[in-house]
Amino acid sequence: MNLRTTRAIVSKTMKMSNSSKLVSLITEKHGLVKVMARGARRPKSRFGAALESITLIDAMYTFRENRDIQNLSGADIIKSYEGLKADLTLLAVASAVVEIAQTQTAVEDPKAGTFHLVVESLDLLECAKPGDAEKHLWRFALRLLAAAGYQPSLDSCALCGGKPKGTSVFFSFADGGLICSCTDPGDKAGFRVSPGSLMVMNSLSAGDAEDLTRLRINSHQRAEIEQVILKFLAYHAGTTRPLRSLAFLRKIEADLKRN
Repeated sequence: MNLRTTRAIVSKTMKMSNSSKLVSLITEKHGLVKVMARGARRPKSRFGAALESITLIDAMYTFRENRDIQNLSGADIIKSYEGLKADLTLLAVASAVVEIAQTQTAVEDPKAGTFHLVVESLDLLECAKPGDAEKHLWRFALRLLAAAGYQPSLDSCALCGGKPKGTSVFFSFADGGLICSCTDPGDKAGFRVSPGSLMVMNSLSAGDAEDLTRLRINSHQRAEIEQVILKFLAYHAGTTRPLRSLAFLRKIEADLKRN
């Protein structure tokens, strides 16, 4: 047994008893860590508000090998992201960032740098306009894929390097991006995507965050980009569970349109 300290983003909490919480942390030093916060639900808990989702903390926990859940002994708030939590759209997108990050973060494996990408994205989101928030989400997801070694090929064929032509091209999950007529997609996992959507994804992936306000995305491109990125992430993460936070975002948008 040893005592560990690390910065971490609180990604998920779950009630475990009348007094305790199970908390998932995306940590700077140790990948995904699940901890039991005993007494966290008591009115005068020593953890205070540090264990709210989407909070950057200094965490201290005791580590025991061969245990899936460690014991949290301390947590101090570094940044609570109150600006994000004050706007429902920004909160939903920030929740999606953290939810995606948790699915892509392995236990005891910080090598992909997930923590730093999450912190950077949350910092940028807190300064963003709600109308630009989703662009930050897809930029984060594409950068996360690149950090994990799965950066998709978006402007040339993943197999031959040629430039695909036509009104749509096939995006192959197994081949790591778009493929041209050099091969028959057959029954490969993937689907056809418009060149416009690919150009937008290239801009999201390679551009600076300051450029996002000038980037224009129509409704068709938005739907395609969402489908490509989420299915590509799911393919490499081995999960098909939909993002609850994204469903929440769509509900918010529907409510705003009705009003």
